[in-house]
Amino acid sequence: MAERPVYYFARMIPRYRIPVLRRLNERLDDRLIVCAGLPPRTSSISTLMADASNELRSITLKNLWLFGETVHAQSFGRVFREMGDPAVVLAEESPRSVTLPFLLHHARRRGAGRVLWGHFSSLHRQFDPKKRPQDRYRVSLARHVEACACYTPGVADRLRPYVPEENLFVARNTIDMAPMVEQYDILAAEGKAAVRRRLSLPTDVPVLVYLGRLIPEKGTTMLLETFARLRSETAAALLIIGDGPARPAMESYVAEHAVSGVRFLGPLFDEAAPYLFASDLMLMPGCLGLVINHGFAFALPIVSMRKPVDSTFHGPEVEYVRSGENGLLCDGEGAEDLYRGVRTVLADRHRFSTNALKTARNELTVDRMVDGLHDAIQHAASSITR
Repeated sequence: MAERPVYYFARMIPRYRIPVLRRLNERLDDRLIVCAGLPPRTSSISTLMADASNELRSITLKNLWLFGETVHAQSFGRVFREMGDPAVVLAEESPRSVTLPFLLHHARRRGAGRVLWGHFSSLHRQFDPKKRPQDRYRVSLARHVEACACYTPGVADRLRPYVPEENLFVARNTIDMAPMVEQYDILAAEGKAAVRRRLSLPTDVPVLVYLGRLIPEKGTTMLLETFARLRSETAAALLIIGDGPARPAMESYVAEHAVSGVRFLGPLFDEAAPYLFASDLMLMPGCLGLVINHGFAFALPIVSMRKPVDSTFHGPEVEYVRSGENGLLCDGEGAEDLYRGVRTVLADRHRFSTNALKTARNELTVDRMVDGLHDAIQHAASSITR
């Protein structure tokens, strides 16, 4: 008798998740079925979505969105009716999904193990289950499933007082680093000076890069203020990869303050690699997340604020930045503090870059992430059959 499938339920599937799910499916002997819907039509993240059906067995579910993207509901019953009862349900941990607890309850009634996968906290407030109902809700769900697959060790630490140790697993959140490792090695053979000449960049000055959406919450004003401060003392270049509503204001700032050396490159995708390789550090004043992995893959140390400029919290991936080793998280709140951090990293750029690249290649691989997911799934399945 064939083994039962494993269902993965998510609100939607971003493009960067496909390699992870593909590798997980291989580990599960082709038993993974992806069950997800689409973002709202007006969502700014629509361009980041992928069609999982091209890569994996998948079922498109109907999503209901209320108040923009604040509240989410998803029909899940037909998956069980059409595909049968699974061995395990792996579910995206999202308090915005009001149907998630009903999915977990239904899975348990159907004899399936349950795994919640996520970061189990908000970027907008300190994790405090004693004071915050939202955090108590997340903890309650985590306590009642068979396994939690946590984005980072720090996330597991936050849950440890509330969730049995044997139910906690770490699946270090990452993107597929293999293509970037390959691109880096090819570019390294060409040499940084040659790549810079090819891109019409100066070969003898520091090159900083920003990668992400251009929105005020990402600290776009502080980014330019910091670079202007650096330019007041030395020649330098700033590459801005991305687009968004803050771009016109940023271009106006550059013109009004006569900040030379800034290049707006737009939303590059596969074409970003040479520009990242040609840079010396990644300057990110706002909230950090998987952009850290992207920077480290190209030996770029990250310079950011210990507390993001937009009064939110960094994503759990900020744990990958070991301040003073592979990047720098600056204390303070102003551009002058960030500027001092940039100067510190530039003064010791070889050591910082070497450590950033080592972190990417040794710690942030898809295989390590899939190890954690697979272990959590196996544990949940065995917990049900005991």
